[in-house]
Amino acid sequence: MRIVTACRTLIAAVALISWPTLAQQTEAAEPAPPEALERLDAYAQALTAADLFSGVVLVANNGEVVFERAYGMRDESSEDALKVDARFDIASAGKMFTATAALQQIAAGKLTLDTTLGEVLPDYPDAAMREATIYQLLTHSAGAGETDALFYPDSLVWHGTEPSVADLVGLYDARDPTFVPGSGQEYSNHTMTLLGRVVEVLSGQDYRSYIAEHIFEPAGMDAAHANDACDPDDPAQAIGYVTVADERMPNCFATLDGGWPAGGQSFSAQDLLRFVSALREERLGVPRSLFEQATTPKLSFI
Repeated sequence: MRIVTACRTLIAAVALISWPTLAQQTEAAEPAPPEALERLDAYAQALTAADLFSGVVLVANNGEVVFERAYGMRDESSEDALKVDARFDIASAGKMFTATAALQQIAAGKLTLDTTLGEVLPDYPDAAMREATIYQLLTHSAGAGETDALFYPDSLVWHGTEPSVADLVGLYDARDPTFVPGSGQEYSNHTMTLLGRVVEVLSGQDYRSYIAEHIFEPAGMDAAHANDACDPDDPAQAIGYVTVADERMPNCFATLDGGWPAGGQSFSAQDLLRFVSALREERLGVPRSLFEQATTPKLSFI
């Protein structure tokens, strides 16, 4: 069964715009051009009218919100209007948190970009993958492969549970890399799961506790609801939709309750802005030099 992600509810991360760019902090930011914001608003309204978008658009200029608006419905079954403070399942945008946690380990001297997976996880079953470096994991060039089985409703073993990161790593730890680490590129959820496990081993904390304490709370994000499961009855949570076998349904089965290193946390657009601001202001223990290195494009999947 193939799942096609719908554009019914786009997460806030896609619409979160902050200029200057993340790696360019300036003394005085240029004012937001009103005509650009008007075009953005008109475009979002047109998508909403065509039943192609429900979501929150937030635009910030150097951390200051200059545009914020909600469009469409929170949940199409109830037809509740979406509000700007609604929380979204941010899906793979949550990979940013795992990457940040890895950068924190580097900043603390526990890790380098050249450290291999095997140096941290010496018992990892696949010898070839043990040679993959942290840099390769961060840039999806380790050949870790995909975790497609997690996203199919007829085989989602973990739905309704909160599996440990070690459990998730164990689903694929014996398979060979899809290519020699460093010789190619392939978007990979399993890559981020491995990084999450690395963070656990180095920090001595489970993944969810670590990112709550070292990322969400210092950034001022709503950590209390970060791991909420998909719940259409929660008036503060926007419900995403997918199309399965030509039927549109709430996308509650394709996520793991509690989030995981590859994403799936629950946050608002404002929460994501707080995260970006905390990174730029070096409040998350990631120095400017490392931050700029991390936000410089490395690979293209196009």
